[in-house]
Amino acid sequence: MIPIDSPIEGKQIQFQTISQKLEQDDFHLGGGYTYDHGYFDKALDWEEEQGNRYFLRIPVYQVNGDIGDPDTLVEIGKPFVIKHEFRTHTNDPDADAGVFSGLIDQFTAPINTDNHPIDEKWISRAKDILIHAENKLL
Repeated sequence: MIPIDSPIEGKQIQFQTISQKLEQDDFHLGGGYTYDHGYFDKALDWEEEQGNRYFLRIPVYQVNGDIGDPDTLVEIGKPFVIKHEFRTHTNDPDADAGVFSGLIDQFTAPINTDNHPIDEKWISRAKDILIHAENKLL
């Protein structure tokens, strides 16, 4: 995870407003959000063949109301770049890719990538995208 300083950090905004503005630029609220926090993610490696693994993530925390409710007031956290690797037999010999496990556990936990460096090209791309998002949100 690579944190990125941003003037949007600490800004309070209606959930509906931030959703509409960020979704115009292909940010998506991650499916794992809860009533009190969530993350708007944008893939950074859209042209790569292996699928998306690098993301610019903008966290939001509820001030009042529930995340997902258009009228909820949220506070924006510190944006960051994250690498999200999923377990496969190639990168984790203990991963179970059987048909039965796929029916029960469709989404595997990501591999811990804290000790794996993130290439500067993804950080640079994230900063460029963040500037555009900041201009919409400030």
